[in-house]
Amino acid sequence: DAQGQPQVDTQFSFDPADEALDFHTDDLNVCKTSEANVMSYCASLHAVRTFGWKGVDKITVIRNPVDRAWSMYRFSLNRCYKCEEMKDVLRRVENGTFTRVGKVGDSVSQNFAYSPNDSCAVQMIGHQATNLLSSVELYNVANDVRFPREKEIVEEAVRNLREEFTWIGITDRIQESVDGMRTVFPFLAENLNEAADTLKNAFSKSGEQIDNGRFSLPDGYNDDKGCPFEHRNAGMDPLCGTKELDEETITLIKKLNNRDMAVYKAAVERFELQLEVLSEYRTGSL
Repeated sequence: DAQGQPQVDTQFSFDPADEALDFHTDDLNVCKTSEANVMSYCASLHAVRTFGWKGVDKITVIRNPVDRAWSMYRFSLNRCYKCEEMKDVLRRVENGTFTRVGKVGDSVSQNFAYSPNDSCAVQMIGHQATNLLSSVELYNVANDVRFPREKEIVEEAVRNLREEFTWIGITDRIQESVDGMRTVFPFLAENLNEAADTLKNAFSKSGEQIDNGRFSLPDGYNDDKGCPFEHRNAGMDPLCGTKELDEETITLIKKLNNRDMAVYKAAVERFELQLEVLSEYRTGSL
């Protein structure tokens, strides 16, 4: 809710924090994570309450849903999909018969509501929007391919995207996304000495007095390591299964990821707005 308290129907919830909902979130922070100044953690938005992080600065990067599904398929082709054609995988996910246990073609009982731990299936079902949900109740039904509460899921995901994140990047424009993030968070600059000089010049141009031109960097500090953002999980060209996307496969992707299409549209709109604000900041007209 608006005060950061979970809206949970415990009868249908799998959240590990449910048994402790009567306690303050600090009591759950066995590693004192809520006291950390900077922490890198990739998780669903609804999980941040477990760590007492409702008010922290959050960053996300949104990808075109078609590109994301295609990348997921290629990345997990052997582990998850056993070289099966992508359109056949998507059909089985849609009709509730997908499983990575056993062999393709085995008889499988129909189950439309996939477990959130079944990553091979749920990664294909509007997963970006699912991870933007703050309501555990909606999160629990997000992997039901009958889509019983899709309108609510889309509304909450888009609202959280617009209201909960300090910076939103776009995978299609990753360099602009990284450059903007470094501007918003100067401590993530590729070189801290250069970032301090840039900040000093920006403040000087605006006529503000700077008492500490090093911006808390230790005297004599020289950033000789830098902070590169490297591409760590590059995809692989498929050696089996689907080699190229066709229109039928793309249609199936969009059908299972309709909520992600709405999230992606909202993310692109917000990204353009962010760039406008940063442009005004850099030119001193903000």
